[in-house]
Parts: sequence; C-alpha cells; structure tokens
Amino acid sequence: MIVAEPLLVAGLVLAIVAVKFGILLGLGRAFRLSMDQGLLLAFALPQVGEFAFVLFSFADQQGVLGPEITSPLVAAVALSMAITPLLLLVNQRLVQPRVGTHEAAEAREPDAIHETGTVLIAGFGSFGATVGRLLRANGIQTTVLDIDSDRVDLLRRMGLQVYYGDATRHDLLETAGAARARLLVIALDSPEKTLALVHTARKHFPQLTLLARAFDWQDAHDLLEAGVAYVYREALDSSLRLGAEALRLLGFRAYRAHRAAQRFLRHDEESLRELTARRKDGHVYVSAVRQRIEDLERMFEADRAEPALDRDAGWDADSIREEARAGVPGAPAGPPPPPRRGAPPT
Repeated sequence: MIVAEPLLVAGLVLAIVAVKFGILLGLGRAFRLSMDQGLLLAFALPQVGEFAFVLFSFADQQGVLGPEITSPLVAAVALSMAITPLLLLVNQRLVQPRVGTHEAAEAREPDAIHETGTVLIAGFGSFGATVGRLLRANGIQTTVLDIDSDRVDLLRRMGLQVYYGDATRHDLLETAGAARARLLVIALDSPEKTLALVHTARKHFPQLTLLARAFDWQDAHDLLEAGVAYVYREALDSSLRLGAEALRLLGFRAYRAHRAAQRFLRHDEESLRELTARRKDGHVYVSAVRQRIEDLERMFEADRAEPALDRDAGWDADSIREEARAGVPGAPAGPPPPPRRGAPPT
C-alpha cells in the first residue's frame, strides 16, 4: 500500500501528526505546562494508538468501511507510530536546545589562591580527599582545586582548605603554583577532564610528575598513552584487599594471601603496560589478554605446587617489604634482601 500510494499515505501521516501535535501543544498550554513539558508531550504522542488497527479491521469485516479506505489508514497508523522515536530525537537535539527553558549558569569566579604547595591535587572527592588528607597528615603542603562549588563550600566548613576552580585551565594552574610544584595528583570525576588536564600539564608544566586516577582498564590505557607514568585504578587496591581476606577466610595463611595479592598486582600492572601498546589491534589485543590470563593461572599453579610455601608458616619481613615495593607502579624493586638465618627460600 505504501509503495502503491506513497503520496496518499504520506499526506495522511503528516495530517494526523500535525493535527494531533497542535491539539497536544494547545492542551499543554491550557494546563499551564512549561514550554519544555508541552513540547515533550506534543512530540511524544502525535501517533495514532494501536486500537485503531482493531477498529479498522472490525469496520472492514462488517462492511462499514471498504479496504480501499481502511488499507491506507492502517498504513498511516503504522507509520505514525514508527516515526515517533525520530520525532523525540528531533525534539531533544534540535528543538529543546533552541526554544526550551535554559537554566542560567551560576557565574562564580575561581577563588584567589593564597598558598602554593609541593603537591597540587585536582579533584577532592572521596579519592582525592583520601590522598590529600594522608599527605597533609605527614606534613606535605598541598594546594587543592575542585570544580564542584557545593563540595568546596562543604569541605571548607569542615576545616579543609580547598579552592574553587577548573584545574584544566592553564592560567589557574599557573596561579596555583604548578611551575614550582613537584607532583600533580589528578583525581577528577571525569575521564575526559582527566585527559584534558594531563595534556595541559604536560604542555605547560613538563617538570610536574603526574599521578592520575583511572576508572578502568580503558582509562588506564588512555593515560599511559598520554605519557602518565603513575596510573592508579580506583577499585584495584580495595579489590585485592577483599580477595586476600577471602583467601584467608578460606584457610590460607595470612602471609600467603598477602603474597598472592602482591603477585597478582605486579602481574596486572605488567599486563596493563604491555597491552597498552597493542590495544589498537583488536584481535592482537584479545589474544594477548587471553595469554596474560593463562600466564597468571600457571604462575599460581606453580606456587601451589611449591612445598616451601606450605612449610613457611611465618612472615619474611624483608621479602614482604620488597614485594610490596615492587607492587607499586614505577617504584624500583631494589636488590633482593639477604636470606634470614634458618629461613627457607622465598
């Protein structure tokens, strides 16, 4: 029917949608809906309801209306339903940005910064606040920037010195002392903002050592490719702590659970850096991931078959210290410690 009578069917669809659109828009105004709500109502409900199929079929069967009338009407009803998602997209992307209600953006100038610290912290949510509190508790002077005005005001009431401002701005970083600082801790809530800050810092303040929060593997790959040497996935450490505790509750001795977590961490960090260079080729990347997973499983199978680990019931402090240090990305492993007297090999 649509192919046979395209102009007739198209005219019916346009007439139906236009009439219903106008009625719905008028009803929205009559019921004092806002412009945004009235437009959404009109764009969402201009189609004919599916009960029309039942009515037209019944009318055709009873001889009230002939097929020459019901067939194009059924086609028009179906098409009016089909175009509704497209109309909603038009409303969302083209109409609302131009005629919808826009909230006035709060105009707040960046705070004047009266201190410059050894460490700049960009973002002071739960992640950045933990880092900042640890540094300050150990006597490290920090300068903290955050773009969330409500959070800045709340943290100030708690007695923390936090400045409002967009850390991705070159001039604000300059004012915050980026040219003299040693470290920049990036703990922003958006991967896009994080990468923007990385590019700004590397371009204008190359002496800064960047330590960046990543949300997942893909974010970590992006940051490593951008030249960030110290990348920290936010859930990794807590996941390993939980996994080590699960092993302990299942009967592993504490030192074995700890060492398992440390070995997993080292293997995972090595995998991340190795796979970053291969991520552009999907097939090679997936194959390399599978290989790294198999390598990890074989490594732990070899550990379980090692009798010395079962005999060693105590903590080897020097060994643990070296393993913990090696588990920190970028930290030098250092020479192996001398064996303790009477201790089995580690």
